[in-house]
Amino acid sequence: MFYKNQTNWERFQSYLPVSFQLSDDCLPNEYFLDWNNIKIHIDHYEHSNPKGTVIILHGVGGNGRLVSSIALLLQQSGYEVICPDLPLYGNTQLPKNQSVSYQTWIECGCWLVKYFQGIDRKVSLFGLSAGGLLAYQVACASENIFSVLLTCILDQRIPHVTESTALSPIVGKMSRIILPFTASLFPNFKIPMKFVGNMKAIVNNPELARILIADKRSSGAWVSLNFIYGMLNPVITIEPEEFDKCPILLVHPENDQWTDVSLSKLFFDKIYAKKQLVMIPEAGHFPIEEVGLNQMQSVCKQFLDSVYLNN
Repeated sequence: MFYKNQTNWERFQSYLPVSFQLSDDCLPNEYFLDWNNIKIHIDHYEHSNPKGTVIILHGVGGNGRLVSSIALLLQQSGYEVICPDLPLYGNTQLPKNQSVSYQTWIECGCWLVKYFQGIDRKVSLFGLSAGGLLAYQVACASENIFSVLLTCILDQRIPHVTESTALSPIVGKMSRIILPFTASLFPNFKIPMKFVGNMKAIVNNPELARILIADKRSSGAWVSLNFIYGMLNPVITIEPEEFDKCPILLVHPENDQWTDVSLSKLFFDKIYAKKQLVMIPEAGHFPIEEVGLNQMQSVCKQFLDSVYLNN
C-alpha cells in the first residue's frame, strides 16, 4: 500500500505552514525495500545534485510520511532525504505473526545505512523523538556516518527519564517494575503505544494530537511488550563519553510539552564528539510551527553544509 492511495496523512498536512506542505509537485518517490522478509516502505525525496543524503528515523508516534515537513526543509537545503516507515508503523509490510523488537529497529536502521552507502550515498542520520536515541545507536553500529541530527535524545536507562516521558509518572514506575516479567512471559503481546507514552503531547495542537492518536499507522500504533522493554532498556554500545564518530546537532523544540530539554541534556552533555545544541523557538515536540520550522531549516542547513563541505 502506498500513501498516494491513502488520504489519512493529508489531514496532517493542513496543520503545517503552506511552505512545508506536500503538494503534487513535491511528493516523494514511494517504493519498498526487502529486508529480512519485511517490506520497508520508503518515502524518497530526491535531489538532482544532492550535497549528501539524510535518513530520517521517526519515533513511536510517527511514520515516514509524517516527517515530510522535516524532509522538505532538508530537500530545499540541497539534500536527498530518505524516510522509512519502521516496522509496525506506516505502510511497512510484515509477514503474519512477525515479531518486532526495538532491536529490530536498530538492525533495520543499520541495514538502511549500508544499503544507501552501497549505492554511493554520503549518509547522515536525523532522529526525531524516540528516533533520536535510535539514530545515535545506529551511528554507533555503522561506519562512515557524516553526522547525526536530533530533536531529542532520551536515555531511558535513567528512571527519571522514563517517569517524565511516560503517560504518567506512575505508569513509568510500574513499567520498570512489571515489564521485565510480562515481556519475558508474553513478549509478542501488543498494546497501544498511547497506553505507555504521553502521546497527547506529541504536538501542541490538541485537535491534531487526537487525529494522530486515532491513526494506527502512527501515534495509535500497537507495539509488543518486548518492543517496549527494549526501548526502555536500550543497549548503548558506545557510551556518550567515548562517542567521537561524527558531529552531532541537537535541534530541541523550545516549547516541547513532552520531553523537556533537561532530559536530553542528561545524555547530550556527556557526548565527547563535536556537538551543538540549538533551541528551536515556538516549536512543540513534533514541530509544526512556521517560526520553528524556518529556524530549524536555517540551523540544519548551516550544520550539514559545514559537515559535507569539510569532508
